[in-house]
Amino acid sequence: MQVQVGNSTLKTTTGLDGSFSLTLPGGVSTFTLTVIPPAGQGIAAQTFAEVPLSAYRSPYGTASEMNIYLPAPASKILPGYPARTGTITGNVTFNNQPVASTTPRNLTQLFNPPQPCENGLVVYGGGRTVTTSPSGSYQIPISSTNNLYAASGSLWAGNYTGTDTGNCQTATEYYWAQFQLIPEVRVYLNGTSTSQNVALEAFDPQSNPRVTTLAVSHDYGALTGFNFNPTSPSWNAFSLSTASFAHAIHSGDIELGQYYFRGQTTKNLRVLALPPTDVSQQITVQSHAVRLSAAESILDYSSVQQWRDGSNLSQALTVSFLDTPKLTVNDGATLGPNPTLSWTQVSGGQVYVVSVYDQTGNLVWVGYTPKTEIALPIPLSSGTTYSWDVSTDDQTGMLEYIGMDPSALQARLYLDPAHYPRLKGYKGSTVNQARGRMAQAFLERLGYVPQGAYQNLLQRGYRQSVSETRTFLVQ
Repeated sequence: MQVQVGNSTLKTTTGLDGSFSLTLPGGVSTFTLTVIPPAGQGIAAQTFAEVPLSAYRSPYGTASEMNIYLPAPASKILPGYPARTGTITGNVTFNNQPVASTTPRNLTQLFNPPQPCENGLVVYGGGRTVTTSPSGSYQIPISSTNNLYAASGSLWAGNYTGTDTGNCQTATEYYWAQFQLIPEVRVYLNGTSTSQNVALEAFDPQSNPRVTTLAVSHDYGALTGFNFNPTSPSWNAFSLSTASFAHAIHSGDIELGQYYFRGQTTKNLRVLALPPTDVSQQITVQSHAVRLSAAESILDYSSVQQWRDGSNLSQALTVSFLDTPKLTVNDGATLGPNPTLSWTQVSGGQVYVVSVYDQTGNLVWVGYTPKTEIALPIPLSSGTTYSWDVSTDDQTGMLEYIGMDPSALQARLYLDPAHYPRLKGYKGSTVNQARGRMAQAFLERLGYVPQGAYQNLLQRGYRQSVSETRTFLVQ
């Protein structure tokens, strides 16, 4: 542990239980803390800059506790209870006819989310997805090593084949053509099967009172360097919104549709019609503004997450994107072993998160600072090329980052080009690919990617943005 206070540097090491203690000199208001893990462990270092000392001083003159989580690869699963298993089986029909998938999946795709233009899909708990057989039947394996004798989750089924053009290749709107939601299915994990047949209905607000629309508008006023006009020679960006259904506590989100704003600022998104008194379930709207390079690569992007429940579902949403940090160190620059990295200020951004990766995509250092530059306090290897980027959001303060799992934070920043039809073919950076591996690890272990504490943000939403990725060579 290394603390910088003014021109003074204080150092200590953790005990066998991971604890540490440092006494700071009097008369200081902030400090910068760097945590340096043992070499060869595959764990990244972290720096928290300009931490307010007042937050760690009690009325009795003693220090308060500080819990820090280091970015690390997934740990090996320890021996525990033997896995308990069960299955859900049944048939899917529409108008009394079996629904046979023409986009079959195998068990290695169990945790892949529903993809636009797939049909015959059955999703359990928001995290496990299978497709129907030629006869319309399905089977979902459920397993737990937590000594559970039963699992509970919602079940969603249908055809994610609805489009605005009738052609998946040219569409700018994707939604479920047919669907069915069964709020709860209990699966007994004693090696037996639970039967659940599903009858689909139209996902159409004109014919089905269980479906309605939510108007969503995009405001690009804060974004710099983005040109959303598809008829302009300098066009380089587009935006999209996805609507998802969050079913109470025991199940993850179900994506309801993807809507691409190409030359448009407002679209009506098809969503479930939540009852006016329903505040335990939400419609989540995730919006992205993506800037692309001439080489068909994803540069930077801004994301907004907003919610509606049954009490305000009829109110339109306006998506006001946060600008992205613009890096002021040239791509491919040659820097010293302790380089200073800098970027432009983002109006509304609270803390900037600076991530440095090695050539294989492993995170080697992450820094948190309210300023627009930061110097790496640990020396990097001479003759090595590193990648880096900067992200920020308008909600998270420095003290919240100290208690946050940095691996989950990296996973939340992942943008999956393969999941969005209009982004297929565009390349993501090595940093984004590394974040994808983290996101996949969370999906396989937990069934979801942790999204942070959003309970108090339902009305105002959550905005974040990520800069482009650049490289530098250490001389």
